[in-house]
Amino acid sequence: MLALLVLAILVGGVLQRVAGMGFGLVAGPFIVLLLGAREGVLFVNAVGAVMALVVLWRMLRGVDWRRYAWLAAASVTTSVPAALLMRDASSAALEVTVGLVVVLAMTLALVTSRLRGARRPFSENARWPLLVTGVASGFGSVAAGIGGPPLAVYSVLDRWDPRRFAATAQPFFMTNALAAIAAKVTVGDVVLPAFPWWAWLIVAAALFGGVWLGELLAGRVSASATRKVLVALAYIGGLATLARGLAGLAA
Repeated sequence: MLALLVLAILVGGVLQRVAGMGFGLVAGPFIVLLLGAREGVLFVNAVGAVMALVVLWRMLRGVDWRRYAWLAAASVTTSVPAALLMRDASSAALEVTVGLVVVLAMTLALVTSRLRGARRPFSENARWPLLVTGVASGFGSVAAGIGGPPLAVYSVLDRWDPRRFAATAQPFFMTNALAAIAAKVTVGDVVLPAFPWWAWLIVAAALFGGVWLGELLAGRVSASATRKVLVALAYIGGLATLARGLAGLAA
């Protein structure tokens, strides 16, 4: 199990560095399959927060702090209500939620990407799209450890510069994940997996190793190839998690 967990973290770390997002979306469903819904989502939040911090130091100059502030405020405000809503859900129901969030969000992102040439749906200085995006990301992070797709949809509709988007996403993902962790630990009484200390060292090595591999690949791998891998892995993991959750509900 630890070997599979390390592989998921490595792949997610590469995508996070190359594309600015992808750890929760791609690694999240596989980690939930390995660790279970409650501990798995909290683990994704914890590793995702650290990974975003590690990636941030390479992108700090490109962060749009104004947009970050609006997104983070909405996300943090959503965390506790979302944790209360999910507190009494069964593990099978949470797995169904994780799978649905991944599949539907990925589908929405793909459909939205086709609108890039369409007319902008809101003004440049509008605040409500940022607030809606922050709320959706906050709920997704608490429920499934996945807060990236709403931000990706917003970036497409707003025609956000990809480099500015990737940079701004890192502090937002970190804040989003930390808020989700705090809400679930205090309200939902969820704890991290009881790994031995040496296993946590391996997890940390995989985290930094994934970002390092992504650093090597950044600029060498085309955006289209990265996107295809992200989409394929996200659908595979999301559908597998959804199927196991549905099987658990039917049992």
